[in-house]
Amino acid sequence: MKFIPHGKLSATIEDNIFIIDGTGPWNKEALEQATRDFSDLHRQLYGKKWGVLVLTHGDPIHTPDATHFLIDAIKTDKEHGRVSTALVLKDCDDLKFAKIHIKDIYHKAGENLQFFDNEQSAKHWLQAQLNAGK
Repeated sequence: MKFIPHGKLSATIEDNIFIIDGTGPWNKEALEQATRDFSDLHRQLYGKKWGVLVLTHGDPIHTPDATHFLIDAIKTDKEHGRVSTALVLKDCDDLKFAKIHIKDIYHKAGENLQFFDNEQSAKHWLQAQLNAGK
């Protein structure tokens, strides 16, 4: 049985921040497609210290297989300079559940994660993380 990607994702780079904008929930197929689509853009950061800003719309929920895929992807990124992730949840129906779900994923991946109310605060924190220890 072939599954259709569920969830939308787009990506850009600003300085050393990989910005992912997405509408969930997501399945593994959506994450696999995004990995293929963003591969060239994403790899521009490899070898540098870089952070991730995730802007979510709707409920940022991942199916179990998408969760495992994301954990592995984050671990791989960390081997290539990824330092921290800032997450801004927008239009989320169950903020408490969403934060628990996301924290669990990022904790299992060994990622430094913080939640923010707005994009500017998130970027400011990420820049501080990237500048630490320089």
